[in-house]
Amino acid sequence: MRCPQRIQRVLVRGKSRWGQRTLQQRSDFAQLCANLDAYSLPIMMRMLCFLATILGVTLPENIRAADPNAVSPRTQVTVENWDKGGPLSRWVYTHVSEVFPTALVRRAGPIVNLPEELRPEIGGLKLNGENEAEQTLDQFVSNGAVDGCVVLHAGKIAYEKYPTIHQNDLHLMMSVTKAFVGTALAILEGQGKIDLRKPVENYLPELKGSDWAGIQLCDVADMRSGIEGSEASNDAYRNPKHKEFQLEAALGWQPRTARGLPESARRGDVLAFLGTLKRERKPGETWAYTSSNTSVLGEVISRVTRKSLADTITELIWSKIGAEQDALLIQNERGFPEAGAGMSATLHDVARFGLLFTKNPAPGQRGIISEQIMRRIFTGRGGADEHGMLPLTYQWDMLSEKGEMVKGGWAGQLLYVNRDKDVVVAYFGTNLTDNPKLEPLPCRIIAKTFF
Repeated sequence: MRCPQRIQRVLVRGKSRWGQRTLQQRSDFAQLCANLDAYSLPIMMRMLCFLATILGVTLPENIRAADPNAVSPRTQVTVENWDKGGPLSRWVYTHVSEVFPTALVRRAGPIVNLPEELRPEIGGLKLNGENEAEQTLDQFVSNGAVDGCVVLHAGKIAYEKYPTIHQNDLHLMMSVTKAFVGTALAILEGQGKIDLRKPVENYLPELKGSDWAGIQLCDVADMRSGIEGSEASNDAYRNPKHKEFQLEAALGWQPRTARGLPESARRGDVLAFLGTLKRERKPGETWAYTSSNTSVLGEVISRVTRKSLADTITELIWSKIGAEQDALLIQNERGFPEAGAGMSATLHDVARFGLLFTKNPAPGQRGIISEQIMRRIFTGRGGADEHGMLPLTYQWDMLSEKGEMVKGGWAGQLLYVNRDKDVVVAYFGTNLTDNPKLEPLPCRIIAKTFF
């Protein structure tokens, strides 16, 4: 969901079923107010400020700066406007549990440390954009569209900047979520629990008789199912007639009042909606970015493990990477997970996930991604083309013969891994407009120039 265009330029470009959790970060005072039913928050805020003045106590900045009469961003959010860009979208992207039902993706075990070994010269890297004035990386990251950026080399932080968010904020990663689904699938395949040569209906008998029947799971995993709904432009997310818009409506990300929606989408029955999709092309031949593939994979994973997608990602990945915080996975009101775009996590933890794919993961991470999995990712569809680009597999957006892996997402989310250089770049963003231009972040140039 919310795909960037395929990432092959020199400047790499750049929504579960069994549980819910609300992660509202409140001050101690706000929590106290929530427990005092006799008073409204504005009245209690004024009382606290009055008492502080009398007693000569200095209040924390977050309380002193709070406007008791301010309108909560949550009251302004609708299913029509939450992703249209600007400050409101940024608030939603960092407060998803206050807007959507979510399932918890739990961390466990020791935290993988990310020590700092900062390289200030990285921020001074000069960039030459198309038809744009020269700017430094620091200037680019501070342009308003990038919320946070971190560069790791050999597991150490070489560059880090947070222009609009805090380091410990959970941020919606949009389609970078697909990398987690593809990785969970690859791990289950390695365990012998899933055979990607089997057709979809072998695992989802509900799709027997649909156009999914007979399509091998490997073609679904590699975006070669041939099923309609390709996300070739932002029209996929704005046009109610587009199958991607309709999938998002079923998942609760688009208004279900739009004309022409299938009844299955209106009632939030994602699996039934998937069964209405038609085959446009012969499976296995043409790559086409289509998020319904990821929704099918999410259902297959849950069926095989007999656990929610969130619990499966917890067990196979998140609890083992040394994450610092729990992550979240958005689901709809019926418990169907937003497998294609719904994970939310901190930037550091996304970078820790990226370390799994380097040749030298952190000591506690070794063995999660086997060499067999890496070989299947890089060689599963054949060799490189004349530009050194490999056929795409397991939901990744770019694979190169130089050991590079990229997964991007709508509104400026990206994970870049360079295995040969031992580099991981992760960044979060917010679209400034309803129809944002693709913002490039020079991941490949950073890796080549400094490491």
